[in-house]
Amino acid sequence: MRHMKSGRKFGRESHQRKALLRSLCTSLVKYERIETTLQKAKDLRREIEKAVTIAKKLQAAKGETEAQTKGLKVSKRTQLENFFHGCDDREILGRNEIKRYISNLSKDTRDAAEKYLEDPEKNPKPEFIVDYIPATCKRTVKGKDGKELVKERKNAQKILRVEGTVSKLINRIAPRFETVPGGYTRIYKLGNRRGDNAEMAIIEFTR
Repeated sequence: MRHMKSGRKFGRESHQRKALLRSLCTSLVKYERIETTLQKAKDLRREIEKAVTIAKKLQAAKGETEAQTKGLKVSKRTQLENFFHGCDDREILGRNEIKRYISNLSKDTRDAAEKYLEDPEKNPKPEFIVDYIPATCKRTVKGKDGKELVKERKNAQKILRVEGTVSKLINRIAPRFETVPGGYTRIYKLGNRRGDNAEMAIIEFTR
């Protein structure tokens, strides 16, 4: 009997289970709705709700100084990073890599991103994009005589900086649940999967 033992083993070693849950947490924050087996969804819900609670504390402490929080921001962010893979903001270089990244987004997000990348000055910047440097852009430099010259950056790689998992959780997801004490996710049962007959489910954020 499994007295005082919580969580499922999923036929994996402990380090493999941790990696599995990190991957699921990362996917849920990135897409905000994922399909997986019912048992994995239940274990994922327990992990992601802890992460959202920590993110809410960090969001609440944003306006306070480091002296007031006494290291809370650093310690809580370190805790939060343990829930995910690839926590930091990401820099994507080159036209092909940017296209590949955009193609994996949902249709609405992909359309908004493509419009912005086509003409950043006329279209609004999607929330997940931190910065974008096109292949050709102007920059001001000082010449030998001290005069300012406007030069164009040509034939260089495009650079797209996108927010990391932790940044999205703190800045965009946690504020939605500011007044909610818990229950940040919900699970829908989908029936059994063909092949191995596993129970499938969708897990998503409630807001």
